[in-house]
Amino acid sequence: MKIILLIFLAFGALIALGTWVSNKFFGRKKETDAPAEEEVVKIPTDCCGAHEVCEVEEMLQNPEQILYFEDEELDRFQGIAADAYNDAQIDEFRDVLYTLKNDEIKMWLISIERRQVQLPGILRQEAFMLLSEAS
Repeated sequence: MKIILLIFLAFGALIALGTWVSNKFFGRKKETDAPAEEEVVKIPTDCCGAHEVCEVEEMLQNPEQILYFEDEELDRFQGIAADAYNDAQIDEFRDVLYTLKNDEIKMWLISIERRQVQLPGILRQEAFMLLSEAS
């Protein structure tokens, strides 16, 4: 009888410990925690709300418009074929690609194309993969 009682007490202690650990690490935040400040975004009054679409469409309608994404140094690769880059040069492109937000990738691809810079072949595949993940 004592063994059964000890088993129930041990089992109860394990349940209590598990509940405490669960609440401590995975439970709700305490109400005393300060709420996170929400970022205020100012939207122009003439905005339709589809920023990504508007920006891309605006860029497509203005073929002379070139946006730079802190990647001016890539202009030195104008006229180089997509399969002619060495590993260090590919890494320069990769550094820019992976610092972009998902909604900037399409505009960056258009921008470097307008600057007559060919994206290395391997990164073209990575860029399209990132674009498809963002959709």
